[in-house]
Parts: sequence; structure tokens; C-alpha cells
Amino acid sequence: MKKIIALSLATLFFVSCKNEEKTTTEEPTISEGSVDGTFKVDSTSTVNWVGKKVAGQHNGTIALKDGQFVVENGKITQGKFILDMNSIAVLDLEGDEKLSLEGHLKGTAKPEATDHFFNVAKYPEASFEMTKFENVDGKDMMEGDLTIKGKTNQVKFAVNLANTDGSVTLTSPEFEINRTLWDVKYGSKSFFDDLGDKYINDEIALQINIKGIKE
Repeated sequence: MKKIIALSLATLFFVSCKNEEKTTTEEPTISEGSVDGTFKVDSTSTVNWVGKKVAGQHNGTIALKDGQFVVENGKITQGKFILDMNSIAVLDLEGDEKLSLEGHLKGTAKPEATDHFFNVAKYPEASFEMTKFENVDGKDMMEGDLTIKGKTNQVKFAVNLANTDGSVTLTSPEFEINRTLWDVKYGSKSFFDDLGDKYINDEIALQINIKGIKE
């Protein structure tokens, strides 16, 4: 089986401590036409991912299984999102190659590779729970606890909020996380010395697309 790339689901793009003296914090707001209320995550919501290695890269999606967020006075005050790790999909391959990589990422392909990446039989869900939402230098930033494979780390990333046809969309620009913080170490040269040019990057890129329907 071709051993191709990995992903893992967060240290997201942190605001540099070195620039704190220049940072200004403003009230975050949803774009024009925003509405307040509690919003349930729609089944079409996804997290896009890109994983890279020396020889190239792969990309795909993970579906959101459940979740909701609360908007008050144009600001997100609460939010929790559940990801269905069994839904990991590879979009840039087809046929047997696609199934092989998806099985490797899920840990369902071979018994000896069960825990190489996400071991979805043992850890079928990942979650993100927001702890802070603020505007920093004109950018709305979401901060919270990301749990994958039973491990929790705090992450922070930029988000864009908009009201469209009665629903609220929460999206992000692409940002990077370090998979090894969640014990996804397969192919990482940070932990293995004999990989040569066969290593997989510790960092993966994520991009969030969440649609919220008002309850």
C-alpha cells in the first residue's frame, strides 16, 4: 500500500506575542445584515484539509456531525462543533488509491496501521469548543479547545462571519496546525530519524466552512 500523507485535526495560527504592544482589540461583529440567535450546524458544513510531503500533497474534507453557536449583538458568544472522523475523505485521488489513503488515515486499512493517524474506531469524533471571540487588528479571531484522539490543545484562528438568506456562515482563511500535538506522529521527522525524503509535514492546512441554521 502506498503510504501517502497525513493529516490531523490544530497549533493554529497564533497572534505573535512579540507584537502585543501594537495589537488593538475591537468589538467583533458579523457583517452587514447579521441576526442574533442560536444557530444549529447544517449537515453541509465541512473542514477542508491539505497535507503535504516532499513528493507532493493531498487534500480532502471532514464533515461536521453536530454543533451550534450563539450570536448576540453581532458577536459569537458560544460555539461547539463536533467532527465526524469516519467522514474523512480524499478529493484528489480516485479508485483504489483514494480508498487506500482514506483507510490509512482512518486506521481501517490494516491492523498494524490502526493508530498511524486517527484511529476512528476508537476516536470516532473530534471537537472544537470556543472559549474566546474577539477582533484583533480588524480581524475576527476565534479561540478554543480542539480535541482529537482524546487530546486537547488550545487553538486560535481568523474567521469570517456573514448573514446569507437567513442563515449565518462561519468561514476561515486557510491556516495551519501541527498534527503531532494530537499524537498523530506517523511519518514525522520530528520523531523519526530514518525517513530520508519520505517524511510527511507536521503542519497541515485547514479551512472551515460552517453553515448555521437559526433554531
